[in-house]
Amino acid sequence: MAAMTYLHVSGTLSENMIYRSRPGYESSKPGRRYEGDDAFQLVLLDRGGAVLLSVAPSVVPRGCGTAEDPLHFGVRGVLPLHPSASAYELRKGEIRLYRADIARDAPTMTAPRCQVGSGGITLQWEHGEQTTCALEDAGVSDGDGRKTSHRMTYDIVAEMESGRRFRVARGLTGNAHTVDPTLMPEAGKGTLFLVANDGVRSTQMSVTRIDIPARPPTVHIIVPAPQTRVAFGQPVSALGCCLDMGGNPYDTQQCDWYLDGKMLAKGTLVAAFEDLTQGTHRLTFVYGAEGPDRVETSTTFDIDPPDDDYRHWASLMGQPLPPQVGR
Repeated sequence: MAAMTYLHVSGTLSENMIYRSRPGYESSKPGRRYEGDDAFQLVLLDRGGAVLLSVAPSVVPRGCGTAEDPLHFGVRGVLPLHPSASAYELRKGEIRLYRADIARDAPTMTAPRCQVGSGGITLQWEHGEQTTCALEDAGVSDGDGRKTSHRMTYDIVAEMESGRRFRVARGLTGNAHTVDPTLMPEAGKGTLFLVANDGVRSTQMSVTRIDIPARPPTVHIIVPAPQTRVAFGQPVSALGCCLDMGGNPYDTQQCDWYLDGKMLAKGTLVAAFEDLTQGTHRLTFVYGAEGPDRVETSTTFDIDPPDDDYRHWASLMGQPLPPQVGR
């Protein structure tokens, strides 16, 4: 008995009920189970147009535009694939919004070639096409009901020994692609797969084993922006972020701030300081102690000279006046 597979369906629905499908894929795992909207149905059909099964897809608003903007909804769903399935439809009640043919067989492809070099891992493969079978019922077939041919797209997927699986490249239409291991979001051993996709069904083939070394986190100064100008006497706030190789927030206990080479704050992503002299100052955000794993980033900002209003206020408050540079 053949193993069960699942069709992963996604697209965008406008408020005028125009649906734009995104390339789906086939998997041996159902993945995330979405909370369905019972007003809509994803329907799996056999070659005669009979319903094999129906599931309620997730239909949720997308974006955060103004009240004048048209509404758009993200549609996602998972269909268990029946051996007799020939097409699936997205429906709202009795209204058919979209239909896609399903090939009798998953796409086929020859074994890809792989070359590992200093520039990365280069995959090469032969193009393929997949013929889909149209429904026999002319009332639910496309056009004149003839079979149509779809050009395949290709994804490159990494599956790590930790169990995590992620796409390295998506929607490729050429026959070669180079993967840069230094951009992988997770360290450890795993396998690269090439996935051929006809828009509905998928086939994957193992390409090569990979061993991704761990990389130190990256640090970024969000505020202040480079070359920011600050009025004299105003406090300055600093905000940074520290991300691991997957782009996720990292431990902040080893994050320190330095201002003009002197320690400003320790073990925090935020800092504030005041009473700065006019001129250019260098702010540095650091992760880690001195050593090969230490990473840092810097930015500069400028404190403007005190203006006449500040000098008048300082004289009224009895505050000492800063020297006037250049006079």
